[in-house]
Amino acid sequence: MPAPAAIPRPSALRRALRYSTIDGVASSPIGYLWLPGNFIVAALLVEMYHLPEASYGLIVSIPFWCNFLQILITPLLARYLPAKTITVWSGWANAAGWLALTLALPLLPRDVPAASTPIFFAFFFGFSLLASIFGVGWNSWTQEWAPARIRGKFFGWRNRLVQIAIMLFLALAWPLLNFFPGSLYAIQFVFLVAIGFRVWALLAQQKIDVANSAASAPAALPAPEQLRLILRSRSLLLFIAFNAVWGFAANCFGPFYTVFMYKQLALSPAKVCLFLILNSLAAAASFPTWGRFLDRYGNKSVMAAALILWQLQFLAWCFIDGDNAWMLYVFWIWAGFASPGFNLGLFSLLLKLIPPEAKTTAIGLHVALSSLITAVAPILGGAIITWALQTGLDPFTTYHRVFLVQPALALLGCLLLLRIKEPLASPLSDVFGAMRNIRTISAMLGITFLVNYVFVKPEKKPER
Repeated sequence: MPAPAAIPRPSALRRALRYSTIDGVASSPIGYLWLPGNFIVAALLVEMYHLPEASYGLIVSIPFWCNFLQILITPLLARYLPAKTITVWSGWANAAGWLALTLALPLLPRDVPAASTPIFFAFFFGFSLLASIFGVGWNSWTQEWAPARIRGKFFGWRNRLVQIAIMLFLALAWPLLNFFPGSLYAIQFVFLVAIGFRVWALLAQQKIDVANSAASAPAALPAPEQLRLILRSRSLLLFIAFNAVWGFAANCFGPFYTVFMYKQLALSPAKVCLFLILNSLAAAASFPTWGRFLDRYGNKSVMAAALILWQLQFLAWCFIDGDNAWMLYVFWIWAGFASPGFNLGLFSLLLKLIPPEAKTTAIGLHVALSSLITAVAPILGGAIITWALQTGLDPFTTYHRVFLVQPALALLGCLLLLRIKEPLASPLSDVFGAMRNIRTISAMLGITFLVNYVFVKPEKKPER
């Protein structure tokens, strides 16, 4: 039986954690821009270059197609290159792709969507494929040096800093988009800031030394044996199936929430940016508490609880119009509070389930299969919305109906998630029971005076 990967010496581990934190914080702007359907890219494509919903949905789907295609590339690279090399060099190439797009923006026709769409497609395909290779390499590399016993706490704390960094990045973007609406130069400046921080992150990545842990890690098995080992991992297969359901649910109409705010509610990119700043503040406040929950109760039950809390607020989007758009402040803050428990657990659970002897293949297969289904989602969503609008259906009615899909499918997906066998995981009822504690809820919401307050029963005064 292969020996488990050795944990780096404490000094090497602290160094790796420090540089990983710098990497996460500095990579957060470009990581946010790469997220499908983010409000900055949506403003660029929909507001400035006037791409229709169907074309926008096609471009939003590109990262997921690339997540599938990387399975043809990453196993081959993993045979000849260590995970660190794959991660660092694909990161540098991805940053170069973003720089090329930034410099090319003024040359693209702004009023001819048919001409600009293929060019945007080519750019997003190029650096999305590199980002997919980077993601698989990073997950595989992290498993080498990040001990399982600290992953929940460390990545909860690290992701809190990442959320703060995203909030600061959005705070930089907000005045630019507010005072220079529709300005291509403002978008270019935002992109250049993100690329500059990405360079800093890559320099920090290169300083993470995991030679000791990598040298004693289990040797990779031949490809057919790796595949057989993965197919025998029932919980990993259930996790892949759940991720496919969740990916389809979140991306079929998820990217069009931003389009709805722009086109139907007539909100400016600056106003949407303000929502996201509040969302990041709530997420930064709740990340450490979710990390402690994951370490104490396991991943799957905490993820299910967080997903239920997160998706229930999306049902209320079916009633949003111009008169009650103020409710979006509440929705974005609530989503920021609930979503970190799911997103942080997703990464931690994957690292628990993948076989160490086939880690790169397992991660690549997980990303490829789940992304294949996810890639179809925004194309289908964009086509459905475009068809409904062309048939004369009221735009508000169209969006309100399709907004039911995400929460319904996501909540059904919890049934798959809870069937995964995770060692030392607590049942879902224990998680909700713990969340009834006022200190837990207060910590998630950042109300620290309630967390630190000691509730005691006052002493009775002696009778006279």
